Amino acid sequence: MNKKTLSSIRKARTMHLIDIENLCMAANPNLEQVIEARRCYVELMNPGESDQFLVTVSSRANLEAVAFGWQGATLKVHEGHDGADILLAEAIVDDHLESRFDKVVVASGDGGLAPFVTHLKSLLKNVVVVSQPTAIAFSMRVSGAQVKYLRPELVLAA
Repeated sequence: MNKKTLSSIRKARTMHLIDIENLCMAANPNLEQVIEARRCYVELMNPGESDQFLVTVSSRANLEAVAFGWQGATLKVHEGHDGADILLAEAIVDDHLESRFDKVVVASGDGGLAPFVTHLKSLLKNVVVVSQPTAIAFSMRVSGAQVKYLRPELVLAA
């Protein structure tokens, strides 16, 4: 493909990096919580047909709910504390998102990701953080990315 074609593909796509446990505000979200988080997320972000989704979890026990609740996404698991965040950080650092996507959405409020979001923001103009209002670290709020909040009703779904 020539550079013009690659550029037009890039402009039409957003990469969505999702820590589903953070969005659901649950260490082990059930299927209903994942479905509701996805519904709220899609309503908020209005993803395009060419958008890609990476949904991460920190426990294999959460894979089934995510596989059925967020169909069509790439799923990854990294067992242990902050496992989902580690996978998102690796995607930001290793996957050259700034050269493949016009926009990146990081759906996590975890403060450990803030330096990675700030780095990504230095490479790409359009970076958005999506989180629950009560689950976002101050460092993510001031990372330089635009911040959007999911509806707080997800807390009640637990």
